[in-house]
Amino acid sequence: MANIPTVPRTENFVQKPTPSGPKPCCVCKDEKASRDECFLLTEDAETKCLDKVAAYKACMAGFGFKV
Repeated sequence: MANIPTVPRTENFVQKPTPSGPKPCCVCKDEKASRDECFLLTEDAETKCLDKVAAYKACMAGFGFKV
């Protein structure tokens, strides 16, 4: 028989949700609101809101999420 390479199963690459952990939408609400408000109300927000973005990313990382 010929050696046929097997294709890796996608389940090895997909992060399975953790039912016991918090959902991304339910954490860091204050940081997200502050970030969003900054982007909506600030001219040149990409540079002026970096501190808000960093605070949101740090908060999410604290819960195990990668943003």
